[in-house]
Amino acid sequence: MTQPCFVGECPHDEDPDICEYRHYENLANCPSSRSPHTIRRGSITHHLRRGAPQVVVEGRCNVSADVLEKHYDERSDREKMEARREWLDDAFHGDYQ
Repeated sequence: MTQPCFVGECPHDEDPDICEYRHYENLANCPSSRSPHTIRRGSITHHLRRGAPQVVVEGRCNVSADVLEKHYDERSDREKMEARREWLDDAFHGDYQ
């Protein structure tokens, strides 16, 4: 799943059936290949941006708060501030349970 051609067309116009980068030993050598860490970081940031509480993401993704904040949370300081504000607004207006 770390190569675009596994989920769509090859960005290099190669035939996936004969492409040298589709062999297990060459998967990481594809110029468009991404590391699993990049995909994990994107997924974690996506959940946080969608409003999932950090403690829920930590448990679901099996990552500590320190590691999540240092390596996985790509939200800007402003995005984090707005998420806190929204959560507090909901809590004070009775929407939080």
